[in-house]
Amino acid sequence: MTKRIISISLFYLTTILAVAQDSFVFSLQSNDTIARRFLVSPMGNQEGMSSLTPQNGLLKAELATHPSGFYNLVSTKGYSQIILPLYLPKEEVTPSVLTFHPEGGFSFTGSEDNNALAVYSRFCSENNRALWNLSEKNPEILKQMLAAFLTKADSIEKVYRCSPSVREYLSIWAYISAFDSYSSLPRILRIKPEELAFTREDLLPAPHQVLDSPLAALFANTPGIVFASLPNPNNLDSALIYLDTHYTNKELKQKVKNDIAQRYVTRFNYEQGYDNGLARLQAATEKYGLDKQYVEEFVKRKATIPGQPFPENVVLKDTLGNVVDFSAFRGKYVYIDLWASWCIPCLKEVPVLQKLERELQNEKLVFLSISIDAKEDAWKKKMKQKNMHGNQLWNPGNTLGQALNVKGIPFFIIYDPDGKLYMHGAPRPSQGPGVVELLKNLGK
Repeated sequence: MTKRIISISLFYLTTILAVAQDSFVFSLQSNDTIARRFLVSPMGNQEGMSSLTPQNGLLKAELATHPSGFYNLVSTKGYSQIILPLYLPKEEVTPSVLTFHPEGGFSFTGSEDNNALAVYSRFCSENNRALWNLSEKNPEILKQMLAAFLTKADSIEKVYRCSPSVREYLSIWAYISAFDSYSSLPRILRIKPEELAFTREDLLPAPHQVLDSPLAALFANTPGIVFASLPNPNNLDSALIYLDTHYTNKELKQKVKNDIAQRYVTRFNYEQGYDNGLARLQAATEKYGLDKQYVEEFVKRKATIPGQPFPENVVLKDTLGNVVDFSAFRGKYVYIDLWASWCIPCLKEVPVLQKLERELQNEKLVFLSISIDAKEDAWKKKMKQKNMHGNQLWNPGNTLGQALNVKGIPFFIIYDPDGKLYMHGAPRPSQGPGVVELLKNLGK
């Protein structure tokens, strides 16, 4: 049986004078245009993604010129997808051929830079697959397989005589691949991170030595790697100082600063030192150019402090679509269950909560379940399935959970008769006699 090889020709990888100076026409020729779909975008800019459409026997797309010269070619066929990095500088004129083989894999000819990128893409897939299917847990073998990400990139750079930009791109790609694979080892080996036989530092240099580059900012997981390598990411000031001291790339620094600020806002203990915490964040915002939205989010989360009123601008709707004001429960303690239809632990609490509501005798207490489902239909369907009764409301957009800095559900809250927060993170119904005593004695 003759094997069929699909060949795809990439032409005109250059700036076309007929098009605006800051764009060029990307053209592709394929004998598989029906089965396979192609999209191309400037790297790091998914909004700039364009579908290749038939024009005069070719598939074409007009692309904005990306300063880096790097793009992603996305090929989809059924449920399979291949993402291939391409280096397309303005002066690129060499016709190239990307060949998909029926037995699997692909090859690239015509452009040594793009051939190198294709070869390394295949290697990464194969090495990652081998790591996840590893049966031998010998530390030396593991270390060699991770180091192979680096040595293979170095070898490819030399064999294909890559341009300086592609050499740097491959080095960064190799570093990120090795870093991420090391992070996956505990899951692969089913052990705790501290049980690994060698450290990341035994394998890789400090991230700032490799990733402080505009090209590194093109990789989606670079900010996460930089953040994970901060000596003390939980300390706002020291994390920002370290970042400013070790990195110079503005785009990368801004992304990591956002991660640092977001972590500070979501993990801050709002019941202790709110004023001091706010002042620290405001000072850091001015000094390091943080987005002011984090100060606004911090202020909103003041609602988590006992004695604070129910958050403003939180919409609650009943099953008929009517907006219900939380003041409707004024005069009673309110035991709130924040839940969602997709949350398994939430659903396990439902029968216990219903039993508690039926049996508990306290006329000064009301039970209220608030769904944070994204879709109203999902909330109503699950409520019907579980035969949920009593006060059932829906909070579109989960604005209540955000205002109260809720990190996971089910989450229980108690408000007092004046509509002020009594307990943030109240015990669940399933936590036994203690919750019964707590609720029974409210208002006594």
